[in-house]
Amino acid sequence: MSVPHPGGDPNANFYAQLKRDVLDRLPQITTVEFVPDDIEAKQLRARFDPARLDPSTGPESPELSIKWYRQEPHDWFRINYTDPNTGFHAGWHQDEDHPDLGRTHFQYSAGDAEDRWGITFEHETPSLILWEIVEALLEDVRPKYQYANEDS
Repeated sequence: MSVPHPGGDPNANFYAQLKRDVLDRLPQITTVEFVPDDIEAKQLRARFDPARLDPSTGPESPELSIKWYRQEPHDWFRINYTDPNTGFHAGWHQDEDHPDLGRTHFQYSAGDAEDRWGITFEHETPSLILWEIVEALLEDVRPKYQYANEDS
C-alpha cells in the first residue's frame, strides 16, 4: 500500500505540456491518453509499440503511467512502466513511501528479482525530469533489468 500524495491537484494543462514536450516526441510511443479525460486529467497513460522497443517485446503494448502533482516544496510524482508481456515493472517515485531512500527512488521487479534505491535527477523542470526517466528506461533500465535473467 502506498502513501497518498500530500496535497495539490493535478492539472490538465500541466499534463498537456508533458504530453507535448516529451511523450508525443518519442517514436516508440503510439498513443497518449489523459485519464479519465483531457478536462479532468488525473494522469497520463502512454502506450509503446512493442516492435519499436529495443529489444522488442510483444504482442501487447507496454504502458507508461504518469501521476504528477505540482506542490511546494517538492512535487509528488509516480511514473511507472509496465510490460504485460513479461511482467516487468519499473517505477520512478517522488513520494513518502520510502523515506530511508531519500525524496526520490527507483524500483523494479522482474520475475523473482526486485530492488529499489534512492536517485537524483540532473534537472528540476518536470519535462526534463520526464525526459531523463524515459531515456533511462529505454537505454538502461529495460536492457539491464528486464532481460537480466534471460539466456543469451
